[in-house]
Amino acid sequence: CDVFSAGCVIYYVLSGGSHPYDPPLHRQANILNEKKTPRLADIEEDAVVAQDVIHRMVHRDPEERPPTKEVLSHCVFWTPTKQLAFFQDVSDRIEKEPPYSPILQELEKAGNFIVYGDWMQRIDSVVRDDLGKFRKYQGGSVRDLLRAMRNKKHHYRELPPPVQAALGPLPSGFVKYFTTLFPRLLLHVYYALRLCQDENNFIHYYLADPDY
Repeated sequence: CDVFSAGCVIYYVLSGGSHPYDPPLHRQANILNEKKTPRLADIEEDAVVAQDVIHRMVHRDPEERPPTKEVLSHCVFWTPTKQLAFFQDVSDRIEKEPPYSPILQELEKAGNFIVYGDWMQRIDSVVRDDLGKFRKYQGGSVRDLLRAMRNKKHHYRELPPPVQAALGPLPSGFVKYFTTLFPRLLLHVYYALRLCQDENNFIHYYLADPDY
């Protein structure tokens, strides 16, 4: 598979017919021009996960493009079921990590940007009030956001109907609720947990596994 061509096709579909090195008259020159970067503006701003993989696939330097196997394992291709399982596994993995842990430091790096300062203020009030009944969460912490997601998923059937309605059905609605509010969350966690990619619980997330 030609990774560059595949990246152009993905961008064409998501952008509604654009090319990352447009305009057409200057396309070839733009690809060869070292000062030009791929233009991904025609993809919706919140599609940061797709932008990430496309940007790497259409890099002008072939040596900088990811191999096909790495592309196929990218989180942009994960089903909602796999995304939710990943969030849960990450939350379980970091639950007892000390503040100085390299994994936790990587996860919380730029955390305010990922959670928009305070994720508690972005979620629906009915979800926030339900969370507050059982424990305290730090609104600026990525770990606490993942912990809240894990806890609500584990106890989903016990949640009051208004909370279930706000979060949406499992797994697709639930995942979409959080990834819509926090569009950079999945990509951020995906890269942060590369520190654990050789661990048994995470290796299948970082290797192409289309049957999962």
